Amino acid sequence: MATVHTLRTPVKHYAHLGDAEGIATLVNGTGYLFRRTGERKAVLVQYADPLLILHGYVEEPPDDERPLWMRIADPGYYEGRAHRELVRGR
Repeated sequence: MATVHTLRTPVKHYAHLGDAEGIATLVNGTGYLFRRTGERKAVLVQYADPLLILHGYVEEPPDDERPLWMRIADPGYYEGRAHRELVRGR
């Protein structure tokens, strides 16, 4: 028998439900919670609903990443010991 594990970070998609646009959040075993843009109320939508169109993942930055101003304030940034993704052209 298969085991269903809960996701630590919710899977979110940009989506359309009919003519309304918003964000659909995956709910294990039931479908998607669809929230229209600018509204707090959510609607539960089945996986097989033909009106639900998923476009792509909503990219959210990791919570543990330090803000840019904190990384630049680090002396290692100027001495070349910082993360390479901050230094352009390398």
